[in-house]
Amino acid sequence: MSSNSEPSSDQQNNQDDNAPLWRFVTREAKLGKGGGNVAFQCNFCRQIYKGSYYRVKAHLLKIKGAGVASCTKVTNKNLVEMRRVMEEAEQRVKQYNLKQVPLPTSSATTSNFENFSSNASASAIDPKRRKGSIGSIEKTFNMGAREIADSEIARMFYTRGLSFHFARNPYYARAFKSASQLPGYVPPGYNALRTTLLQKEKSNIENLLEPIKKTWNEKGVSICSDGWSDAQRRPLINIMAVSESGPIFLKAINCEGETKDKHFIVDLLINTIQEIGPQKVVQVITDNVAACKAAGHII
Repeated sequence: MSSNSEPSSDQQNNQDDNAPLWRFVTREAKLGKGGGNVAFQCNFCRQIYKGSYYRVKAHLLKIKGAGVASCTKVTNKNLVEMRRVMEEAEQRVKQYNLKQVPLPTSSATTSNFENFSSNASASAIDPKRRKGSIGSIEKTFNMGAREIADSEIARMFYTRGLSFHFARNPYYARAFKSASQLPGYVPPGYNALRTTLLQKEKSNIENLLEPIKKTWNEKGVSICSDGWSDAQRRPLINIMAVSESGPIFLKAINCEGETKDKHFIVDLLINTIQEIGPQKVVQVITDNVAACKAAGHII
């Protein structure tokens, strides 16, 4: 017979999601009687380290200053996969801990709903009042439904930390307008947004850009690159194609774990030139750091 103190399957899954990167190491032995320190072997480099999940995360994600060496065998593809695992686990934890908080309501709407029953009864007794009563009832329901919808949308912004500027996105209003015309419509979920719908939109944009790319055969194109860091301080290199017909963003390369020397930059630019077609490229433009200057001379 199992003990009542054993965690349920939901609780166990929630605990695993709080530390999802454990799956990328092998726990060897627990150190001491208390705490969360263990001996663990990295599944990539096969090195054995000691510490808590904090060090596991630092080792795998190559986080400096955590008292553990970064894994030399983890590739950029592995980093992307581990971040995806962490994001999905975070979503599950938030869903598990989600509490149903009542939506705010105004006193006017509450009063209208309180008067609903009396209005309906009066219309049944006095047929002459039925038309006006039905109109007021419909108005009450519309006001209540509108207020609930507004509160749900507002809470979406507040709970996810969305910028209020998002409400100025023209597709924001268009999306709700389209959805309102489909009774029972359920918006796409996490997986659909990041897979099928994303690929569909990418294909659509590529088709729209095709007329610009066709002009490269006649008038040529310039390759422009620049390095920067995003909000997560990841080193990125952006590559764009610029022509008389307009600029096109080609790609952004995550350079985590890479040495951005002249040879690394040369490989990126030459691969881009090969993808576009060497006969179409008239020049390559980069910033003036030493590595880029040296890469320009090699190209």
